[in-house]
Amino acid sequence: MPSAANLAENGLPSSRTKKSVDLNIDVNMDTNGTPKPRQTKPAFTSSMYNNHSKKHDHYSKPYYYNQYGTSQKRLYQRWGRLIVVVFAILLILSYLPFFTSAPAQTSTPPAYERPRDQKAPAFAPAEPSVRDQILLYRIIGNDLPPRHKEGQTLSNLAFILQHEQSFPNTRKIFLLNRIVDPVNEAAIIRLLDEYKMEYIRAPFHEEDYVKMDFRLEDFPEKDFLHSDDYMHFSKVAKLRTLDYTYHDKNLYAMNNNGGRNTALRHAKSISNTRWIMPFDGNCFLSVNSFQEIRSQLERYGHNTKYFVVPMTRLLNNSVLLDGMDEKPKTPEEPQLIFRYDSDEEYNPNMRYGRRSKLELLWRVGALENRRSLNRPVVPWEAEERPYSKDKGNFKTVGWVFRLFSGNPQQEENKKEATSIRAFNRLLAIQNYLDALDEKLARRTFRQEHLFLFNENELAQIRYSLWSGDPDIRKMVDQIEVRADTILADIEGRFAPSQHPSGEPDQHDDDVGRNEDPLAARQYLKPDFVVSNEQETTQAFNRSSDDPNFLGPLADNVTVLALARYFVGNEKYGRWAANLVRVHFLNEYAIDTQEDYNMARVVQDKGHMLDFLSDQGYSFPSLNRVPRIVPKYGSSPIPIPQDLTKVNLAPFLDAIRILHKAQTLTHKEYVELQSIASEFLEYLVNSPTGIHLAQLPDHRSVLYDLQVAALATFTDDLRLYLRVANRCRMRIGKQFSPDGSQPYEIAFAQATMPLPGTSADFEKIKFHYETLNLQYWTLLARAIQNTGISKDIWHYAPAGGLRLSRAVALHGNNGMTPRLRPLLHMAHAAYAYSSKDHDTRNMMNSGDYDALKKRLSQVGSKWDAAAIDQSLNRDVSDQDGSKTNFGIPVLWMAGIA
Repeated sequence: MPSAANLAENGLPSSRTKKSVDLNIDVNMDTNGTPKPRQTKPAFTSSMYNNHSKKHDHYSKPYYYNQYGTSQKRLYQRWGRLIVVVFAILLILSYLPFFTSAPAQTSTPPAYERPRDQKAPAFAPAEPSVRDQILLYRIIGNDLPPRHKEGQTLSNLAFILQHEQSFPNTRKIFLLNRIVDPVNEAAIIRLLDEYKMEYIRAPFHEEDYVKMDFRLEDFPEKDFLHSDDYMHFSKVAKLRTLDYTYHDKNLYAMNNNGGRNTALRHAKSISNTRWIMPFDGNCFLSVNSFQEIRSQLERYGHNTKYFVVPMTRLLNNSVLLDGMDEKPKTPEEPQLIFRYDSDEEYNPNMRYGRRSKLELLWRVGALENRRSLNRPVVPWEAEERPYSKDKGNFKTVGWVFRLFSGNPQQEENKKEATSIRAFNRLLAIQNYLDALDEKLARRTFRQEHLFLFNENELAQIRYSLWSGDPDIRKMVDQIEVRADTILADIEGRFAPSQHPSGEPDQHDDDVGRNEDPLAARQYLKPDFVVSNEQETTQAFNRSSDDPNFLGPLADNVTVLALARYFVGNEKYGRWAANLVRVHFLNEYAIDTQEDYNMARVVQDKGHMLDFLSDQGYSFPSLNRVPRIVPKYGSSPIPIPQDLTKVNLAPFLDAIRILHKAQTLTHKEYVELQSIASEFLEYLVNSPTGIHLAQLPDHRSVLYDLQVAALATFTDDLRLYLRVANRCRMRIGKQFSPDGSQPYEIAFAQATMPLPGTSADFEKIKFHYETLNLQYWTLLARAIQNTGISKDIWHYAPAGGLRLSRAVALHGNNGMTPRLRPLLHMAHAAYAYSSKDHDTRNMMNSGDYDALKKRLSQVGSKWDAAAIDQSLNRDVSDQDGSKTNFGIPVLWMAGIA
């Protein structure tokens, strides 16, 4: 090392002489905080280098101090020691993972960001020498009102994150279990990220859920939900029976035990896991409760694989913040802790609400006092598994709190609360799954779309008409003839009203004498209206005392609406709308709409405001008729008695067509929906409607068709889906494996007049068997048209006959014209079903070939006789009412 004297010789300051060296000044601060001279490095000359190198040959360059007074060698030594210390600390910490301030976070993106085929990321644990870590899972699911308050899951999660302590050697992981709403899931993930919490996901995939169907064929009797046994069940028993039909949907969407098993398998994939706590999402552990659990795990964990943790329900989460951390009474269903080498899992076939957790507790022996658990409540439920080989290998330890669900009546420790909780849980499950089905259906369902007629088929027929197709031209000519006949019959029944309001004019001034001629002839009064509140009974009166009222009226409206659609004559559409106005809305008929001026809802007699006719948003007119049509009365619309006999589906489609053509106003359309809702309420809840639903013959099929048509028209999509799904249960009951229809045979025997011959009986039997199949085929075509529920055409009931095969077998009973509509509609149903791969696999090629052969024998659907048959009601049914044998008007135009 060079001496201080040698350094001084070369003009370099040593540590002993640097205070006296004359320096260039730069501003800095000394140890007292006052400005001090800052040393600058002197210029280095070649003479300095030569003198230095002669005395110290082992240096290749001059050794001098830096500007802070510390030698470079010492500086390098200090940095080296620091690096060694840091490396040693990191090495120690790598073997002590619980010293880390925050657990490693998964990079799992929100549900809507991960591609469908990307798996959830696996956690990469360290390689410890022993298994000593506790994994505490909270399984977060969807809110289920009325069992839970809406938003309660997110509120309780926030409470846990804010107030639950960190526990030593414990890794908290949250499992997001089939969260349906991506916005809700994103909110949960943001909250977990805010608190730097780990989470994994069991994602909800719509394409997997829609494959799940209802279980309808496992009951001891066909069409069990309309049986006498079911009718005498208690309300809770009925709910449990219905709950079983949702079994597969429940297993996927709720994923109750599936989520618990996901947590178990995830934990066992981590090498340092010893104890696994797959707890429900609302479970909260206090400091004392966790310490009690952990001490018992350490004490008995070498010999015990399962630990049962009793639970208590809270009525107010804030009691956990009072500082009173003592063991409470724990009468509620416990949670379960698993050792890493345990073999048991939760039963994947036990759905939420059906002993999902109790079954495993019973198997390990924790519920010996619940012997009834080894017997199913009803015969169609699956039996629980036998006792586990580890039965008895458990201990009861500690306690856990279940946070408030939002409904205090359900959380109290009372028998009544348990019953309310069970009842509301069943309601919540079915309501949640119905809402989920509705949400998915509304992606494509539109209330204004036709229900029975296929809009694309109607449009194609019209294009063919414009292209000169002779068969279509023939059909349209017959429609025009029938429409003109209807107009000739009804136009003479209306006369001009005195005033749009129905009151005589009271004006005496000049303005009153200059009455607008349009106002005098715009509205027409039906002849059965004598005064505003008095009516007489005529052929077209809407009186419910006339059993022939609704059927002919619905057919006339449908014919006129379709004539307007194909021919383009506004008069047909206007008078179809007038029939609806007069008989359903208590409104006057509209005589003409060509001269209608939207600027004047009530015409100004003196033309004083004529300049307003082309002003404002109403010009040019957005409507073809007045927004408000005056009423001749306000009496409620009675429910027609023949509502349970006539097929309203074509009539409701006709109303949709008239609304789209602007011959019915939006106000009128909404009012008609309200009236349809009253009809629907009558069918669903009246004794007459309930009785019809329970019948085993064609009347119940017509009932389902009516309810489905009214439900779509009133936008009650949940009711429609319920009917479309449950109606399949009737198929196995109504059709025997040989194709016979025993309940139609019984109905024919009951209605056969005496005395009667065997030929008479065969004719009546054939009539009702054909009628039943026509209603079934119409219902199948309507469900196919709607396109939001399972296709029933090839539905295979357990041990029964498919609907498609029943029609094919019935087609062998003769070549009468009566079979032509049925066979053509069946062919259209086959054509639709063949588009779907799963349905196509169920098709019987022999039945389809036989059907096509029969079609070639019965003739074309465009045959004049077939069209005439669909346009006229000229045959009396068994009760004397006019019938068209259940054949819709113009079935060949958009149905077949």
